[in-house]
Amino acid sequence: MIRSFLITSLLILNFSSLYASDALTDQLKSFSSKIKSAGSIDTDENCSQCAQSQVQSATVYSALNKKSVELTVMTEERAMDVFNKLKNDEDIPFNYPLDGCYARAHKMALDMDDMGIVSGKAFVEGELFVDTKLGEAGWSYHVASLVMVKKNGKNIPTVIDPGLFDHPVSYDEWKSFLLKNPNSRMKSEYFTKRFNYDPDSRHADLKDYSEEDLDSMKQTNRNYGRMGEMLEMTQKLSAKGSE
Repeated sequence: MIRSFLITSLLILNFSSLYASDALTDQLKSFSSKIKSAGSIDTDENCSQCAQSQVQSATVYSALNKKSVELTVMTEERAMDVFNKLKNDEDIPFNYPLDGCYARAHKMALDMDDMGIVSGKAFVEGELFVDTKLGEAGWSYHVASLVMVKKNGKNIPTVIDPGLFDHPVSYDEWKSFLLKNPNSRMKSEYFTKRFNYDPDSRHADLKDYSEEDLDSMKQTNRNYGRMGEMLEMTQKLSAKGSE
């Protein structure tokens, strides 16, 4: 998406000298390396090439794992647009919110990478009893995507979790929802970069997605997607039979 546009633009601008110089090759390699390994997309350096001069970033600090996580800052309108795009990704099984939050959050992170958005992840661990559209779920932890939204001049850590909400919500609102049930208890809360897959990697300072986690993400989302489809079909048949 945005990466393809930028690379295509560079190819067009340098087409006439493509076979006469190695400059374009070096330029593309440098740009590709920055996008792949970045904790954030650098909009200050080589800004004329990246074409993202209006993109801003901010950091949130996570005390438990002592991590500063850099996030793209966006408007409320942009956040809603991103939310809707993620919600409509057929490869993310939001129709089965009972389990697999780690795989859903990982796929959302990849999708936002393609949009040129640097996201993070918000984790809450404990004894969590949460109402979902499929009934109450009991979790030892929950994770969802984290971005920064500018509202009334302030940067607000904001969670994107289409499995539980129909719009982006502040981190505080998201956490309150997870702990709303009187039987829920929070053990810990923390933020990580988008590369961290589950609580086992909470302290890891990762620079990229691991192939093992990506394979797990694909398999988990595929399996829970099928389960969600089966449950939806069962609900429709049950509703039809009661008419």
